[in-house]
Amino acid sequence: MGGVIVGTYFLSIFVALLLLPSTFAELNETRYDLRHSRFKIVDESEREGSNGLGGEISDSRKETKNIPVGGSDLDVAGIMITPSESGLNYVKEVLVDQILQEITPLALPDIKAHVDSPIGTIDTRISHIELSGANVSYSDVDLGKTGITVFAGDIQARLRLHWYYEYSAAYVPFPINDGGWADVEVNGMQAGVTFTLTTHNGTLRLTVVECGTFIDDLDIELNGGASWLYRWFVYAFDEEIRAAIETAISNKIVASAEQLDNYLQGLPRNLPIDDVSAIDVTIVGDPLVSPTFLSVGVKGEFTSLLKPINFTDPDHGLEPGLFCSDSTKMVTIALCDYVINSATTVYFEAGFLEWLVDELPQESWLNTHFWRWLIPQLYKKYPNMDMALDFACSTPPTVQLQRDGATANAMAELILLVKTDEKPLPVACISLALSMDAVVNVVGNNITAEATLNDLSLELKWSDVGNFPVNLLQPTLRTVISRVILPILNKKMKHGFPLPVLPAVDLENADIRYEEGHILICSDVYYKGGIFTPPPAPL
Repeated sequence: MGGVIVGTYFLSIFVALLLLPSTFAELNETRYDLRHSRFKIVDESEREGSNGLGGEISDSRKETKNIPVGGSDLDVAGIMITPSESGLNYVKEVLVDQILQEITPLALPDIKAHVDSPIGTIDTRISHIELSGANVSYSDVDLGKTGITVFAGDIQARLRLHWYYEYSAAYVPFPINDGGWADVEVNGMQAGVTFTLTTHNGTLRLTVVECGTFIDDLDIELNGGASWLYRWFVYAFDEEIRAAIETAISNKIVASAEQLDNYLQGLPRNLPIDDVSAIDVTIVGDPLVSPTFLSVGVKGEFTSLLKPINFTDPDHGLEPGLFCSDSTKMVTIALCDYVINSATTVYFEAGFLEWLVDELPQESWLNTHFWRWLIPQLYKKYPNMDMALDFACSTPPTVQLQRDGATANAMAELILLVKTDEKPLPVACISLALSMDAVVNVVGNNITAEATLNDLSLELKWSDVGNFPVNLLQPTLRTVISRVILPILNKKMKHGFPLPVLPAVDLENADIRYEEGHILICSDVYYKGGIFTPPPAPL
């Protein structure tokens, strides 16, 4: 028995010597890139038309979404999105966590070696290699001229594998073999990816520039067989194991980046609000990346789903890098007054800024008897007849955003109608100049507003019952506008319109800050998941 053990021991030493890198034996084995560089350059020509891993890009990435007709052709940013340092750190943590979930457990390819020697043939194999239990101790994000780098360091992971060898020779009556399992602790692993964000077909294109993984140390513990004899046998595969892990993880990171790119390419270029309008969320220009911030500009213009509208080109857009400077919130969304004014134009052109009022809190107001002291000739001509009020904006309302708040001005016409047996009969038209204060809020991922009447000016435009002093109508019409017209308008504005954030993200604890010509929405974000989740399989 002692002779067998000694013979096996020397045979194992011989096998290991043959497998060490310094040996002169010629190995027929699986090849890996053994360079321990931190990043591996990804050739852009390999990516064009492929997913970076040899697969074709799906047709959905090549499609361009149709944008509603109408609007301005001038590409200026009506909405600017700028993550803060805390926001970038949150994005980094989400990316690292999601990529770890995508990577582990990770099955690695088998590693084999076949050696023909003067004393016989030796076949060796490491199989069933699986990486699991990865933990990241440190991660960072860097904004540089070459792109955005996400780096994870001091990664600890576990590796489980099965080792096996078989020796045969003409003078040996039967093959000699042994095998067992090995547990490997992967220590000090580093992984990083650098990518760029550019505009592509109205959305963002994510392109991996560099990606790589480096392992500092492997601690191998063998189980089964004569494992105490063969520890160095597995260590002979140290370089191959490292290379297999590094290559597989780098490929997985690139695949996850491609998945994120596909998600971005599939985002809509416009967000429908209702049957009347949509908001144009195409990306304006390449994102601006600086050492201190990342800004993405969105057109933000409302477009009509009913008919083309030619807007007056805005005289300015939002500049990148707009921050809520003294805020700890994760993201700042700047919204230009042009966005809101494009919305009022669309709804004005669609006829949605006019209302027929035939019900009032005080029904007596809708009878000529109520107006007998204000417009005596109306009551004299149409005594005790029911009335209606036709309110319509004559031009699109305009909104001004200033440091002390938001105001809106509107020109409107109010037609007094008398209900006859045939149809309502217009008897007088009053021109209105309304000045309103507005309060902007964020509800969920939507921006909403509420208006209150500030000032009201009246002028008689025409009358079929003769001239009358319109100033006497001021208290009554203020009440009608405040209690009837504005509640109708506020009910519509209560639903608001969606801000251009990813569907997988919710805004939380948003604050509003007013600036000259724009507002700043300072908010935290919460990732709900879904970007890296594959779509459900068809039934």
